[in-house]
Amino acid sequence: MAIEDFYTGARRILANMLEETPKADREQLLDAYAELLTRLHAEEAHRMLTEVIEDARTRLDARLSPDPIRQTIAGVQTTLQDLWNSLWR
Repeated sequence: MAIEDFYTGARRILANMLEETPKADREQLLDAYAELLTRLHAEEAHRMLTEVIEDARTRLDARLSPDPIRQTIAGVQTTLQDLWNSLWR
């Protein structure tokens, strides 16, 4: 999921940095890869937040549905607990 994706991306970026180390200026290299890691973090955080919002929207739609079965199912699910779990998985 998100942790594995971030790990894979960070590992790829760092492996690339190690390959370029003998050929480049150290400060420029650090700046460039710090920016890449920051961008990767922002993309992963945005993707996770989007998933949480989509899940919350789906549950809210179910709770507001005129269908009593969907409302019952949605009522059983505790949105705050699911939101909390989604943020930390």
